[in-house]
Amino acid sequence: MKKIFLAVTGCLLIAACGQHNDKNQENNAPQEVAGPGKQLFAANCAQCHAISQDRTGPALSGVIGRWGNDTAKIIAFVKNSQQVIKNDGENSYTGKLFIKWYKAAMPAQPLSDGEIKDVLNYIETGKAGK
Repeated sequence: MKKIFLAVTGCLLIAACGQHNDKNQENNAPQEVAGPGKQLFAANCAQCHAISQDRTGPALSGVIGRWGNDTAKIIAFVKNSQQVIKNDGENSYTGKLFIKWYKAAMPAQPLSDGEIKDVLNYIETGKAGK
């Protein structure tokens, strides 16, 4: 009887320790940013892009920095990539990006400037890799 009591007590202690660690991990985990950017990303971008890995298109983590913090240029590119590439030329960042991705044209996205900014905010501050 004493052995059963010790076994049950040991199991309860192990379970309690595991629950405590899980709660600490949950509390220390980064909180996902809620907002329209996540839904817009899922509906308009996730078919070709991921945040932290290349897919059909490049990974988008750090995109604002790669574009020299020029959100106006990013917005123009999202709305009509081919026009931006044509205006900038082959030796520009957009031209080199187009060539690097096998000259696959990014389709124009029917998003407002504000919606694109919401997506950029999600990419930069949201929980990556999901």
